[in-house]
Amino acid sequence: PVSTATPSSTEGSNVNPSSPTIASSAVATREALLNISHIRLVHHFSVVTALTLTPSVQAQDVCRSHLVKTSFDHPFLLHGILALAALHLSRSDPSHYEEYLIQAEQHHDASLAEFRSEVQDINGSNFQAVFCFAFILFPYSCAVPIDPKSTPDHVLETIIQTLALTRRVPPMVTQFYQKMLESELGRLVPEDTQGIRFDEKPSESILLSLQKFASITSELYPPDIVKAYEMAILALEVLFSVAKQEAEKPSISLVKIWPHQLSSRFIELLSAKQPGALIIFAHYAVLLAKCRQYWFMDGYAERLLKVADALIPEEWTAWLDWPKEQI
Repeated sequence: PVSTATPSSTEGSNVNPSSPTIASSAVATREALLNISHIRLVHHFSVVTALTLTPSVQAQDVCRSHLVKTSFDHPFLLHGILALAALHLSRSDPSHYEEYLIQAEQHHDASLAEFRSEVQDINGSNFQAVFCFAFILFPYSCAVPIDPKSTPDHVLETIIQTLALTRRVPPMVTQFYQKMLESELGRLVPEDTQGIRFDEKPSESILLSLQKFASITSELYPPDIVKAYEMAILALEVLFSVAKQEAEKPSISLVKIWPHQLSSRFIELLSAKQPGALIIFAHYAVLLAKCRQYWFMDGYAERLLKVADALIPEEWTAWLDWPKEQI
């Protein structure tokens, strides 16, 4: 019969509890139980990444505490936090770039899968988690690297997928916006995003070339395209006007408003690589460039402008002169 070792039967044996095999097995078991990689990412987010998402000390406190605490009850948000922390570490710790990038992609995919599965409707129990998810989704989408070998068409497709994802969340939580402002999350909302009127054209605009473009092309396109372009340009003019009035640089929350003001028709035109949509999109890159002090915005405006420049027919490229001068 095969004997079974018991704790007492091994006391006098040659088994060494400190041997490399047993020691490594113990470490593996401990890490499996504790999931050290996840703990490391949560710690990095709370201590480091959260402080880089906003210059407001009050908002930083919400990111490092309330946002993390909320995520423990909502796996899609927790995976989103882990994804952003891993992506941040891939930038700050180049020696482990590939390792952290893989973790970021895995957690990002998991966060989207959990979001689609868990969030069938918005209610009082999950609206804060959904707001938080939208808050961290934008930095991740801007910072995730794109293969340098990718074609301009592929890069544009990736950008549009990001736009579609970020545009999806706000309409879901509109009815809870006031409750959000009254909650702890209200401290995440910067002042420069308050009271903006998108139905009023600013008295002055720096987008002179874009105004000229709209005037010339209004006779060339059918009404639906003209309207889509006019709405996109007006929203840009309003946001540039607000950014100009502020003493400080515009907040991330301000510059990411523009995609939510676009019509579905404009997104279709951009997807179809229509020159007019690409030209307007290139001007949006100038607004994004005003936030390049954030690590996740580094190079993003340049990426958008480069894509537009590559896809616009040569006879249209003169309309990109101003964005190129600014960026």
